[in-house]
Amino acid sequence: MNLCNPGVRGSTDQQSTARQNLVLDEAGIEDPVAFEEDPGTSSRLHSLQRPKFRELLTYARPGDTVHISEMFRLVRGTGHILDVLDVLHAG
Repeated sequence: MNLCNPGVRGSTDQQSTARQNLVLDEAGIEDPVAFEEDPGTSSRLHSLQRPKFRELLTYARPGDTVHISEMFRLVRGTGHILDVLDVLHAG
């Protein structure tokens, strides 16, 4: 199953997720289960503290593939990347 996330997040009500959806579409991701953060969810929150990312982690099963349209939308530094990888690999 293809899962995608926080890659798909608009920072404000005025921003759109169209760009992220286009990137996922161009990658040939068929029928993804998308987890979109509510507009205004702070990019300052660690990914593991974001509600929809936590929902994705609960939903995902071994063998699922998580697609992220743009890494900067999920993490803000090397430490965050390593934290997320640890959680994904442990699941």
